[in-house]
Amino acid sequence: MASSSLKVIAVVGATGNQGSSRARTFRSLPGRHVRAVARYLSSQKAGELRVLGAELVRADLSDIASQVLAFGNSHAIFLNTDFWETYRSVGTGSGLTPLACSRAAYEKEVFYGKNAAIAAACVLSLERLVYSSLASIKAASNGKHSRSYHPESMAAIVSYIEAEEPALAKKMSIVIPAGYSTNPMFRPTLDPKSGQYIVVTALDRGCKMPILDPSEAMRPFVRALIEDEEPGTKLLAYNEDSFLSFEEIVQAWTDMTGKKVQIVRMNPKDLHEQLNLPWELLDAINFVNEHGYDYVLAREGIIQPRQLSNPPKTKSYKVWWKRKPMEALLG
Repeated sequence: MASSSLKVIAVVGATGNQGSSRARTFRSLPGRHVRAVARYLSSQKAGELRVLGAELVRADLSDIASQVLAFGNSHAIFLNTDFWETYRSVGTGSGLTPLACSRAAYEKEVFYGKNAAIAAACVLSLERLVYSSLASIKAASNGKHSRSYHPESMAAIVSYIEAEEPALAKKMSIVIPAGYSTNPMFRPTLDPKSGQYIVVTALDRGCKMPILDPSEAMRPFVRALIEDEEPGTKLLAYNEDSFLSFEEIVQAWTDMTGKKVQIVRMNPKDLHEQLNLPWELLDAINFVNEHGYDYVLAREGIIQPRQLSNPPKTKSYKVWWKRKPMEALLG
């Protein structure tokens, strides 16, 4: 249990990529008690958090009552749901088409997010809610790009909070994670026939995207939203030396390995028809190619790291690669 002199931060999904990182960050802050909230408390990450001194509490996003108990006496909540885990779970053995999987995952994620919001709204001690979200590309494209349900599920949760939980909305800030440095779509692979490294992409030449390390770089941004900024802040979390074109992303890998890479460009339609990549991924790329990130930033009133009261220092994409052993780079 937390001492009455400590402020409690509840981290939802504490054993996932984002949640685990945030739980570790807040554990080191003076005056804070970390409550790691997760469905399963027997995992390796849960054990590591327990060793660090975090309080572990079981709660299920499908069960509002369990969340109300888990959030009790919290002063801040970091909320993150995992669309891709849900997408995989609804699709495994279901016989659903990829588009039907996306729709089913959307419905379940929105259900989870609404439940968490209802539970958080019951916490009288709550001062801050930080939600890890994405902007709606369907709305931003006036309905043109509507087959990527990942951002839509998160945007729907934000809309629900703003419309149905206005008191909670006044305490909410949003952190928008950039592209993960760990994304396998950024990593060249060896073609055994030619002996050459290749990477296939649907991103247009020169199209830039922000990148961050999900295991470490998100930490200071969420901390800033809870500790330094007023509620209502919308922040794109990324390293500002890592707003890169696909060519620059690949060049960073080449600089570290000394291996030349052939970039193979295919349009999203061909990637869908020839390689069976789902529109869940590809329609988001269509949007980025057409509008870019700057359009969304301006449209949604999203700030960048340099606009924070105390901009954190994070490692660039190139430095992230430098910390990897060669076998990891080439693997």
